[in-house]
Amino acid sequence: MMEFFQWIEDSGLGVYIRESNWGFAIALSAHAVGMGTAVGVVMVATLCELNVLPKIPVASFSNLYSVAWSGFFINLISGIALYTSHATQYSYQAVFIFKLALIVVGGVLLKLMIDSAKTNGEEAGKTKLFALLSLLSWVGAIVTGRLMAYFFQI
Repeated sequence: MMEFFQWIEDSGLGVYIRESNWGFAIALSAHAVGMGTAVGVVMVATLCELNVLPKIPVASFSNLYSVAWSGFFINLISGIALYTSHATQYSYQAVFIFKLALIVVGGVLLKLMIDSAKTNGEEAGKTKLFALLSLLSWVGAIVTGRLMAYFFQI
């Protein structure tokens, strides 16, 4: 398996991102823009659902969710580019693996929150729980992403 990760790291993209003056900076900047876009929409939707911000019906966010998906795909592409630069290290880094798990969990919980909110309050307690856990998952993903710089190996 290590040979596969080394092959990724030695790819043209991996070498460019790791060794060029601009590769890592561009990929990391795109990652920040994608994260701000995707998580920004998620934050507003969940904070509305938790009554921290004025209550806006989930249906009102339908157009914004396409913006969030755009941010997610920017994050996915830039994240893959960043991953190629240090694939052998990231693949075995507990913080990186935990970050990926939090992203999946956050996405599932967001979907559950949206579906639960569409039942028009019949499951308000569940909707708020899904919103809170989704919010915590996304914040956790951001924090673990920042921690990756400080924990290169398990």
